Amino acid sequence: MGIFEILPGNIAVYITIAHLLFGLGLFGMLFRKTLIGLLISLELLLQGVGVNLMAFGTFLGHDHIAARVITLFVLGIAAAEAALFLGIAVAVFRNYQTVAMDKLSELQG
Repeated sequence: MGIFEILPGNIAVYITIAHLLFGLGLFGMLFRKTLIGLLISLELLLQGVGVNLMAFGTFLGHDHIAARVITLFVLGIAAAEAALFLGIAVAVFRNYQTVAMDKLSELQG
């Protein structure tokens, strides 16, 4: 019994992958020092949520299409968030010549 025989019908595999993505994103959000690292970590968080929504909607829900549509909305929000965040990072780099979080002490309120 190979891994390809386990993947399609086992929700535990998808939930494990979703938790790994979410955990990596959370670890990155806590320990990254640059704005780009934070963006990548935030994207990992949102992708983990998307995989989780898709898995639960497909295996436990009655309407499989609704889970897929909600996951597409999460992906769209993640793309919009990435574009906005990259714009902010470019503006910060133009003004301060760095994207390191510890060097941006003037941004504190």
